Amino acid sequence: MVKTIGKIMEVVIPSEYQNQSLVDVMDRTKILFKIMTDKGLKDFVLEANEVNAKIMKNDMVLITEQDISGKHFVDIEIYEGDDSE
Repeated sequence: MVKTIGKIMEVVIPSEYQNQSLVDVMDRTKILFKIMTDKGLKDFVLEANEVNAKIMKNDMVLITEQDISGKHFVDIEIYEGDDSE
């Protein structure tokens, strides 16, 4: 498990296609975060949920990356400044 702190530089609803047709922006389920970390700018595309839908530009976030059963998982949440991380 790797935890990284970063700053949100941009939040975008990326284009999505279903059956080779562009999905209307109101029906899209993904969210793209461009995050500046100490290792440079990283892009993450995640399924939108109640937690990450509240994240905005300039927010400090905690990125948790882990591999479980051969699959890579990424969680992004608001960083509250807790030094225990």
